[in-house]
Amino acid sequence: MDGGRMSRAHAGLLLASGVQGGNARAPGYETLVIGLLVIAMALATVWIVRYLRRRNRRPQPVSDQWQALAVMGELCPTGWQAQITVYGWGAPVPPDAPPSRVPLIELEWKQFEEESGRITVARRVWAPTIGQALQTMVEDRRTDLTLEQIEQAAAEQDDLWWSE
Repeated sequence: MDGGRMSRAHAGLLLASGVQGGNARAPGYETLVIGLLVIAMALATVWIVRYLRRRNRRPQPVSDQWQALAVMGELCPTGWQAQITVYGWGAPVPPDAPPSRVPLIELEWKQFEEESGRITVARRVWAPTIGQALQTMVEDRRTDLTLEQIEQAAAEQDDLWWSE
């Protein structure tokens, strides 16, 4: 009887050994290929995350007049000019000024053409603070640049569509 029990124990051990996959090992090149694939996927993930972060990054707001000078210098490389007018309590404001409960800041800015020095853009913005007026001016110019790029792309597409 003890011999019968031993054979059953050996059979159970053999059965368990077969269920666990046995002693077969993967060749070394398969391990290397899998490792390289994992590294490639990790690098691709890092690249995608960096790309998405850069694409969605918003421009930093201007915090002072020096930063506004630098940013507008980049946005208007052919030259620009700005004039700030601060209206105190009770001061008469132009009729086109927006209604406000606080004294207003008016910022008029102009962009010049390179060769002739003519004014190509002239705008006026209103804000409750000088900092906000400077920020509004920068955002206004960035919007102009975006619209110029859209118009240029549309014109290029029209050239492709209507070329004869």
